[in-house]
Amino acid sequence: MSPSHRPDPAALAFRAQVLRNIREYFFRNGVLEVETPALSRGVSLDCHIDVFSADYHPSGFSRAEAGESFYLQTSPEPHMKRLLCHGFPDIYQIAKAFRNGEKGGRHNPEFTMLEWYRKGFTLSDLMDDVEKVCLIATGDMPSVRRTYRDVFREAMGADPLELDLDRLLTLPALSGRLPSIQSSSSASETFPSKSDALDFIMSHIIEPAFPPGVLTFVHDFPAEQAAQAQVHQGDPRLAHRFEVYGGGMELGNGYLELADPEEYDRRFDGENAKRRARGKPELPKDMALLADLRLGLPPCAGVAMGLDRMVQLGLSRPDIASVLSFPWDVC
Repeated sequence: MSPSHRPDPAALAFRAQVLRNIREYFFRNGVLEVETPALSRGVSLDCHIDVFSADYHPSGFSRAEAGESFYLQTSPEPHMKRLLCHGFPDIYQIAKAFRNGEKGGRHNPEFTMLEWYRKGFTLSDLMDDVEKVCLIATGDMPSVRRTYRDVFREAMGADPLELDLDRLLTLPALSGRLPSIQSSSSASETFPSKSDALDFIMSHIIEPAFPPGVLTFVHDFPAEQAAQAQVHQGDPRLAHRFEVYGGGMELGNGYLELADPEEYDRRFDGENAKRRARGKPELPKDMALLADLRLGLPPCAGVAMGLDRMVQLGLSRPDIASVLSFPWDVC
C-alpha cells in the first residue's frame, strides 16, 4: 500500500450502513451489545496466531520498574464467555482485534471482528443467524451447507477421517501442490500435525474453489480442528464447528461452545506444546477465563466474523485495504 492511499468515502459510507443495520438486527432479536477489554493478561493460545504484547508500568513508563505483560486480544471471545458465565443474556460485540504478522489482500494486523453468542442455539440455528447477518452486507446471495467430509472428498478424492498425516500428504490430488515439502528434508518440518496439513488443504485448495457468489457453510470439522468447539458425542471424530465462506475467502468461524473448564485447560496445554515444537514462545493461560468457566458456561453457540471481509464481499473489492480508513501501511 502506497503512502498516498486515500480513504474511499463511498466504501466507508457503505461500511457505516452495514454496521448500523447489524446493530438494528441484533437489537430486534434481543441480543445485547457489550464492550470488553482490548488488553488482557491472557490471550488465545492458538499456535497459528501470533500476538501483540505491551507492558503496563504502575507508575507510568520507567526503565527501572518491571512492567506487567498484557496482550492485545486476537478475539473478544474470552471476555464474552466470562460475561455469559456471569449470567448475561445473548450478547454481541463489534471489536478491534489484533494478530501479528497477518498482512495481505485479506488480512490487516488490526481488524474489526463481529462476534456473538446465542444461548440454547444449535449449530444449525447459528448458521441461520449467520446467513441473515451476512446478507446485511452482501444483499441477496444464495447459500449452501455441506459437510467437511463432502467438500474434502470432492476436492481430494479421499475421506479425511480415514487418513493419517503420511497418507494425507501422499494423496494424488496434492501432487505438485506442496513445493515447500519438496524442498525440505522432512514433511514434518512443514506440517508437524495432521491438523496443519488439513488447514493448508482447506485454505489453498478447497476454499478457493467455492463459488464466489454463494455463501458456503462447511460444518462438522474433524475433531483435530475442534479449537474450542464441542466434539460430537455420537462420533468423536467430528467437532461441532462450521466455517462460512464467500468471495473465495473465509468470513466466519462458529462453534457449539465447549463448556468443560478442564478440557479448555487441556487444549490450552496442547496449543502451548505445539508452540514449543514450532519454536514459538509459550503464552500464559487465561486464568481468569478458566476461573469463570468453573462458574458454568451455559449451553450456547458462538461465532466470530470478519467485518472487514463482509464489507469487501458486499462491495466486490479484491483488497481489504480498500474498505479500511487507514490500513496497516499508512496507519
